Amino acid sequence: MARANLAVTKMTRVGVNLAGALTPAVVDGHAFGYSAKRQLRIKNTSTGPRTVTVVIPGQVEGQPLGDVPYVLAAGADVLVPPFTPIYRQGDDTVWINYDDPAGVQVSVYELPA
Repeated sequence: MARANLAVTKMTRVGVNLAGALTPAVVDGHAFGYSAKRQLRIKNTSTGPRTVTVVIPGQVEGQPLGDVPYVLAAGADVLVPPFTPIYRQGDDTVWINYDDPAGVQVSVYELPA
Protein backbone atom coordinates (compact mmCIF):
# COMPACT_ATOMS: atom_id res chain seq x y z
CA MET A 1 0.00 0.00 0.00
CA ALA A 2 1.01 3.62 -0.36
CA ARG A 3 0.83 6.55 1.97
CA ALA A 4 -2.79 7.84 2.10
CA ASN A 5 -3.67 11.49 1.51
CA LEU A 6 -5.54 13.38 4.20
CA ALA A 7 -8.30 15.82 3.31
CA VAL A 8 -7.91 19.38 4.58
CA THR A 9 -10.76 21.04 6.48
CA LYS A 10 -10.77 24.80 5.92
CA MET A 11 -11.63 26.83 9.00
CA THR A 12 -13.72 29.97 8.93
CA ARG A 13 -13.67 32.89 11.35
CA VAL A 14 -16.64 31.32 13.19
CA GLY A 15 -14.60 28.16 13.81
CA VAL A 16 -14.97 24.56 12.73
CA ASN A 17 -17.07 21.74 14.13
CA LEU A 18 -14.62 19.09 15.37
CA ALA A 19 -17.19 16.29 15.38
CA GLY A 20 -16.75 13.88 12.50
CA ALA A 21 -13.64 15.47 11.01
CA LEU A 22 -11.24 12.68 12.04
CA THR A 23 -9.76 10.01 9.76
CA PRO A 24 -8.47 6.66 11.11
CA ALA A 25 -4.71 6.17 10.94
CA VAL A 26 -3.39 3.68 8.37
CA VAL A 27 -0.42 1.32 8.47
CA ASP A 28 1.46 3.06 5.64
CA GLY A 29 0.98 6.54 7.11
CA HIS A 30 -0.63 9.70 5.81
CA ALA A 31 0.39 12.75 3.80
CA PHE A 32 -1.17 16.17 3.34
CA GLY A 33 -0.28 19.13 1.17
CA TYR A 34 2.12 21.52 2.87
CA SER A 35 0.96 25.00 3.87
CA ALA A 36 2.19 27.20 6.70
CA LYS A 37 -1.49 27.61 7.64
CA ARG A 38 -2.25 23.91 8.19
CA GLN A 39 -2.29 22.25 11.58
CA LEU A 40 -2.67 18.62 12.61
CA ARG A 41 -5.11 17.19 15.15
CA ILE A 42 -4.21 13.78 16.62
CA LYS A 43 -6.56 11.76 18.81
CA ASN A 44 -5.72 8.50 20.58
CA THR A 45 -8.83 6.49 21.39
CA SER A 46 -6.88 3.35 22.31
CA THR A 47 -6.24 2.11 25.85
CA GLY A 48 -2.46 2.52 25.53
CA PRO A 49 0.02 5.16 24.39
CA ARG A 50 0.68 5.78 20.69
CA THR A 51 3.49 7.60 18.91
CA VAL A 52 2.74 9.66 15.83
CA THR A 53 5.84 10.84 13.97
CA VAL A 54 6.08 13.76 11.56
CA VAL A 55 8.90 13.11 9.09
CA ILE A 56 11.55 15.76 8.42
CA PRO A 57 13.29 15.11 5.09
CA GLY A 58 16.81 16.09 4.21
CA GLN A 59 20.24 16.22 5.77
CA VAL A 60 22.66 18.66 7.32
CA GLU A 61 26.32 17.95 6.56
CA GLY A 62 25.40 14.43 5.47
CA GLN A 63 23.45 13.64 8.64
CA PRO A 64 19.71 12.98 8.48
CA LEU A 65 17.48 15.40 10.34
CA GLY A 66 15.56 13.91 13.25
CA ASP A 67 11.86 13.26 12.80
CA VAL A 68 9.48 14.70 15.40
CA PRO A 69 7.58 12.17 17.56
CA TYR A 70 4.35 13.04 19.37
CA VAL A 71 3.67 10.57 22.17
CA LEU A 72 0.00 10.48 23.07
CA ALA A 73 -1.31 8.89 26.22
CA ALA A 74 -4.53 6.87 26.03
CA GLY A 75 -7.42 9.25 25.44
CA ALA A 76 -5.21 12.19 24.42
CA ASP A 77 -6.49 14.68 21.85
CA VAL A 78 -3.88 17.24 20.71
CA LEU A 79 -3.66 20.02 18.16
CA VAL A 80 -0.21 20.52 16.64
CA PRO A 81 0.60 24.05 15.40
CA PRO A 82 1.32 24.66 11.71
CA PHE A 83 4.57 23.21 10.41
CA THR A 84 7.56 25.17 9.13
CA PRO A 85 8.97 24.52 5.62
CA ILE A 86 11.56 22.08 7.03
CA TYR A 87 8.78 19.44 7.12
CA ARG A 88 8.03 19.77 3.39
CA GLN A 89 8.79 16.63 1.38
CA GLY A 90 10.01 16.75 -2.23
CA ASP A 91 6.42 16.30 -3.42
CA ASP A 92 5.27 19.34 -1.34
CA THR A 93 3.55 17.22 1.31
CA VAL A 94 4.00 16.55 5.03
CA TRP A 95 4.34 12.88 6.02
CA ILE A 96 2.89 11.29 9.16
CA ASN A 97 3.83 7.81 10.44
CA TYR A 98 2.29 5.73 13.23
CA ASP A 99 3.92 3.21 15.54
CA ASP A 100 0.53 1.47 15.73
CA PRO A 101 -2.47 2.91 13.88
CA ALA A 102 -5.03 1.15 16.10
CA GLY A 103 -7.14 3.78 17.85
CA VAL A 104 -5.37 6.77 16.29
CA GLN A 105 -7.38 9.34 14.36
CA VAL A 106 -6.08 12.45 12.61
CA SER A 107 -7.30 15.50 10.75
CA VAL A 108 -5.79 18.57 9.12
CA TYR A 109 -7.22 22.06 9.51
CA GLU A 110 -6.31 25.11 7.47
CA LEU A 111 -6.41 28.42 9.31
CA PRO A 112 -8.35 31.24 7.65
CA ALA A 113 -6.55 34.17 6.03
